[in-house]
Amino acid sequence: MKRLRFSIPVIVVLLLAAIPAGAELLVYSLKLDPTSNSVNYPGIPGGYLVVDENSGSFSSVMILRDPDTNQRYYTTSFLSGSYFELLRGGGGISTVLSNLSGSSDSGESVAFQVVGKTDGGTNVGGGVSLRVAKNLRGFFMTNAEESSTTSTSGDPLLELGFAGASKADVDFESGSTRNANNARMSSATAITEITRTLERQGIRPEPTPTPSPTPSPTPVVAVLP
Repeated sequence: MKRLRFSIPVIVVLLLAAIPAGAELLVYSLKLDPTSNSVNYPGIPGGYLVVDENSGSFSSVMILRDPDTNQRYYTTSFLSGSYFELLRGGGGISTVLSNLSGSSDSGESVAFQVVGKTDGGTNVGGGVSLRVAKNLRGFFMTNAEESSTTSTSGDPLLELGFAGASKADVDFESGSTRNANNARMSSATAITEITRTLERQGIRPEPTPTPSPTPSPTPVVAVLP
């Protein structure tokens, strides 16, 4: 794909002006709205994203739903990716949060990308104001193939696969961002604070899978002469 071109001095000046030193974290809420083009997809309500602007990456606390019990739980290992800014051809800057080739720790394939216009003069805490994308829009997709497993009683089970797509709305959380930067939190500490808030709301951590039973040893029959 052919790209628009600008002189290097313009790019350097604009990017240096866009990211003042000092601020580290940006906190966003994530809302997912499933589309109709999904199969066996229980839906994912959303969660929270924590952007580390120094490393150009984001991590997440995702709120998932158990398809058997309909109970919500959270996980911190489902979605992560890159954070970067792009100059728009018509002027201005856009922010991108993206993971187009990822997979979760539990084996699901994941694709995610949202884009938003970068606005100026936002207090992000820690004595810093900078340009921030306050609303980003895009899509989230995930899938997993069906698989065989075993119940606790030893019976064979088939876990249905799924394929799901959702519209993704990502919105800047100014209060949480200021609190994180005023307290000089790391990304990991900010994630922990979010999980504590969710637990106070009755949303528990991801349940530990029940291990498949160990097969009983085959009895040995002694043959007497």
